[in-house]
Amino acid sequence: MPRLIALRALLLIVVAVLVGRLYQLQLVDSDSRRFGNDIDVTTRRSITVPPRRGEIYAADGWTLLAESVPIYNLAVVPGRLPSRSGEPWRRAEVLARIGQVVGLTSTLTISPTAALQERPALRTALRNLGAPAQITASPAISVTVPPAATLRALQLTRTHSDVLTLQSPIEALIDREIVRGYQSVVVKEDISQSLALAISENSTYLPGVQVVEGFRRRYPQSAAIPSLSHLLGYVGRISECELVAENPASSWLTSLADVIGHAGSCGLIPKQIDPASIGLPPYQVDDRIGKDGLEAAYEAELRGRMGIETLLVDALQRPVSAPERIRPVENGHNLVLTIDTAFQAEVERILRRWIAEGERRRLAATEDYKRNYDPIVAGAAVAIDPRDGRVLAMVSLPAYDNNVWVDPTRSAELQALLAPGDPAALAELLRLAPLTNRAIAGQYPPGSTLKQFVGAAALQQGVIGVETRLRDPGFLQLIERNGAPFELPNSVRNRDNGELTVVDALRLSSNVFFASVAGGNDQATNLDERALRVRGLDIDGLVEGLEWFHLGRPTGVDLAGEAPGLVPTQAWKAQTKREVWTTGDTYNTAIGQGDMLVTPLQLAVATGGVATDGRIYRPHVVQAIVDGSGTLVRAVAPELLGQAPVEPAYMQAIRQGMRDSVTNGLNVAAREECSGLRIAGKTGTAEFGPLLTNPQGRLVRQSHAWFVGFAPYENPEIVVAVLIEGVGDLGDGSSTMAVPAVTQIMQAHFKVAPPAEAPRTCPAMPADPEPAPPVVGQP
Repeated sequence: MPRLIALRALLLIVVAVLVGRLYQLQLVDSDSRRFGNDIDVTTRRSITVPPRRGEIYAADGWTLLAESVPIYNLAVVPGRLPSRSGEPWRRAEVLARIGQVVGLTSTLTISPTAALQERPALRTALRNLGAPAQITASPAISVTVPPAATLRALQLTRTHSDVLTLQSPIEALIDREIVRGYQSVVVKEDISQSLALAISENSTYLPGVQVVEGFRRRYPQSAAIPSLSHLLGYVGRISECELVAENPASSWLTSLADVIGHAGSCGLIPKQIDPASIGLPPYQVDDRIGKDGLEAAYEAELRGRMGIETLLVDALQRPVSAPERIRPVENGHNLVLTIDTAFQAEVERILRRWIAEGERRRLAATEDYKRNYDPIVAGAAVAIDPRDGRVLAMVSLPAYDNNVWVDPTRSAELQALLAPGDPAALAELLRLAPLTNRAIAGQYPPGSTLKQFVGAAALQQGVIGVETRLRDPGFLQLIERNGAPFELPNSVRNRDNGELTVVDALRLSSNVFFASVAGGNDQATNLDERALRVRGLDIDGLVEGLEWFHLGRPTGVDLAGEAPGLVPTQAWKAQTKREVWTTGDTYNTAIGQGDMLVTPLQLAVATGGVATDGRIYRPHVVQAIVDGSGTLVRAVAPELLGQAPVEPAYMQAIRQGMRDSVTNGLNVAAREECSGLRIAGKTGTAEFGPLLTNPQGRLVRQSHAWFVGFAPYENPEIVVAVLIEGVGDLGDGSSTMAVPAVTQIMQAHFKVAPPAEAPRTCPAMPADPEPAPPVVGQP
């Protein structure tokens, strides 16, 4: 019995000793080692978990246009690296190994260089690292060390530590990022799976180094259909100014301090105030953000919400515990567009074809001054459904492949797209402007395409009636208030059109008629006494009528970067040009010249109002937002921007004039016997650029070619606007280039082939240009 008691006592003593030792090892010693002498200085910090960016799909809901591809990133946690002061050589070795495996160059500094004269072995070693054979005397020199030689260079610094210093690019990156010891710094994005596995397996020898999952944006269709790049946009690293704008302030005081502190570099930034935003801001310094197109317009939906984890850190901000999740990450939603990729590709092909035809005509022109025009390279095409505002296709050329922004192997292409070193290449880049979406950001004089809206305004405001006839002798002359003569000719000079109704005027595109109803013909000096005189809308009435169709302001399309266009007014001219408004200004505005500007999308949206008795819808490229499982989050419903207050009978007269311009005018390619469709529309030739002298000695300008039309005529389902830059006077580019381009786009939409036995009067369509490999910034 005493023995049993003794054994039990011994057993209890052994257990007590083991428990005490475990306590010492796991709590006392470990805490002291990890937290320092004072455990109370340990605190909890939060770190973010970035969400996966949502994807973008075509109208079919499954064709991927933008995706987030999982990748492996190599990162370092500064607080887990060997200490700079305590283990400098160990830290340098870890960073050198990482720099070597991911291909980062280091810099070796020799100071003073006099040591090279005294140490032949050092000179030989430096030459083996790539240093020049002859090193001139100087206080210090630097040698770029290739990745493969990084460890050899580090070993050399140990041997010659008094004169050699190795600067690691990773150390510089850590210092530049200004992160806390528990936060990670990405050293290399998108490393291979085999390298990620090797680093993970050798984590014991690489303290502070870790492989983290990330995502890289990819645009699968953009290489084949570059015009998608303008629609989709791209993502890039968030800038300092974007960081200020996107992260809300907790109070008006912090908001004011933030805005004023960055005003010098960012200007005045609107900043949201959210009292609940105390803590981690939604965007971090190394985040990616949408920069253009849909990526920017739907940033909030695509980004999602970051997760938050917490961990313990010591007084030196070094992590001392595993992270714990306190808010799960919420991945971004997906977008389903209104764009059908096959139709978008066909519209792009058609526009390329007619741009190439324009260049062929330029080179074949009989007039020297036309052959000296800049090469014809640019244009835009927009197709919308006027019944609900859906954008069916949007093409701007020249285009580019937006993968250059997210593919690190294409940095040279990106540099050529942004800032080529050659001055001639830079000048050409500025002319081509491949990053500009001309469909929404290109602002052009609309030419005669504006006459449909001028006619509607004149009818509604009682200047004329549907049957009113105005005299068109071929030109209009008057004396301005300052005594200067003014003459406005028709497109075809010296053609006397007689007396015209508004329907006739649209068919013939009479400058005189629409200038008369806008600015009045009561002051004209070349009309006889029998001609009907009208006062016209004057500029204020004209501006009011144009605003009914939402001209002169953004359409509100769900894309970043839309331009507002311009409807000039008396106040605008006085403020901008310091000049008074004249009747000639009203005349020029009424025929879409002078200072009047529209974008191709604005023109399509406004024409949609004519096609639908005045209903003008906000154009939209996104039809639905869904979550990762495909469940509908929000459908994008049609939004009525406004109702033009024009009587249906007046709208019908305008549509009839646009229809007659096809059936009885010069727009032969759009006729039903040639196209298989019932199309109505309006051409426009818009002058731009410097004055030139033609062979007859008359001053002329180069011009753009427009056509905007809708079909079917009785029940419009599509509106298409096409602009081809610089071809207006190359064989009447509006009727022989822009019109057939729109016609072919409509045929592609309705899947209608040209009639098999079309009349000989139907124009022959040019063949597609020879295919060429895509070049960034080129059409």
